Amino acid sequence: MSKGTIGILGLGAMGSAIAARLRETGYTTTVWNRTAARTEPHVKAGSNAAATIAEAVQNTDIAIAVLLDHAGIHQNLEPVTAELKGKVLVNLTTTTPNEARATAAWAAEHGITYLDGAIMAVPEMIGGPASLLLYSGDENAYAIAKPALETLGAAEYQGTDAGLASLKDMALLTSMYQMFGGFLQAAAMMRTAGIPAAQTAKDVTAWLGAVLPLVEGYAAVIDNRDYNPAPGQSVDFTRTAMASLITASREEGISADLLAPVKRHLDELTATGRGTADWISVIEQLTITR
Repeated sequence: MSKGTIGILGLGAMGSAIAARLRETGYTTTVWNRTAARTEPHVKAGSNAAATIAEAVQNTDIAIAVLLDHAGIHQNLEPVTAELKGKVLVNLTTTTPNEARATAAWAAEHGITYLDGAIMAVPEMIGGPASLLLYSGDENAYAIAKPALETLGAAEYQGTDAGLASLKDMALLTSMYQMFGGFLQAAAMMRTAGIPAAQTAKDVTAWLGAVLPLVEGYAAVIDNRDYNPAPGQSVDFTRTAMASLITASREEGISADLLAPVKRHLDELTATGRGTADWISVIEQLTITR
């Protein structure tokens, strides 16, 4: 017996993984894709194919959109607001927080129960123990869709502000890319001495594993804004250390472009008399006036 009917709008790698997982866990799935040929493997596996989005939405209890971008969401869904009215729309398309809020406002205007989502996983992880999906928006939409969403991975509801899932997603991805950027800088430096990136990867993994717990202590200082006198490394100390890292990179013929922005912020703190503060007070310079 089917647990319910869910429409999956968009069959890229992620949409396909979601459709497959929902089928495996007992849901009736209706799939739609702009390129109709992509529906064929899903039909063979037991899904129903819809020729149009309107048809896909009409025959489902919950619609899950996994499209290219924010523009694609509105281009494809605005023509079918009548069919979506009164239904739950879960948007798993990657968008910015304000784009998510704009889509939530559009949905509310048309009587659509809207939930925004962010996928902290690659397609191969969907349904596995490491898969995490973040959700925010209409609380009732989350309650209705939760049983199905939990088949995709751990589900975390962030709150009624539709932009919160995207905000957390973007923040975590920012941290990830900055970390990977550090690895690339290290690998580039070590490669000048003939050290393969595979060895540097092992060294970086061990080193970051040892120092990563420090972020919890940093968080306490940030939340209290208790920067001066420095409970940890001061701006002046860290500024000198960053200057050495930049010089070392350049001595090896490696660009320091990934390091220079941090040094620039530290220089500004010193120039404005805040050299004795903790270096993590750099966070206060990251807020720009809107």
